[in-house]
Amino acid sequence: MRGGATGLAIAALLLVWLLVSVLAHPLPHESSDRGAPLLMGADSPESVRNVLAQACGNCHSQNTHWPWYSQVAPFSWLIENDVQRAREHFNLSHWNTLDAVEQRSLLTAIATVVENREMPLHKYLMFHGEARLSPEDSLQVIEWTQAERARLRTSAAGLRQ
Repeated sequence: MRGGATGLAIAALLLVWLLVSVLAHPLPHESSDRGAPLLMGADSPESVRNVLAQACGNCHSQNTHWPWYSQVAPFSWLIENDVQRAREHFNLSHWNTLDAVEQRSLLTAIATVVENREMPLHKYLMFHGEARLSPEDSLQVIEWTQAERARLRTSAAGLRQ
């Protein structure tokens, strides 16, 4: 084959792969309600909710924006698995379904991963730079987690009396 024919054959194979991938996608994405409220029941300032929505909400909520490449295997399998695992760890859209002990535990975990720059994941940030936390964003989230844990402890102490 000559160079032009080789390029055309490669392009045709890529097109066939793309079409088969889209058609063979095993599970359609759950529909997302991009307006699902985050942190229902928490005492969180709008600025903190905005930071968490921007940096965490795409994986850790029902407000996932599925990019076009999330419809193409094998990328779709990897992305869906990552989102499913993230939601299993915690889901900002289901905050009000957790009891105070679970919420305090998650608040500690959130502060820890933000402080240690473990979240958002580096592989996620390669494609979603807008999710990067500035030092100010990180501090704001950490301070909120401390205040919310204290509020939950105070509420629990008041219930016991």
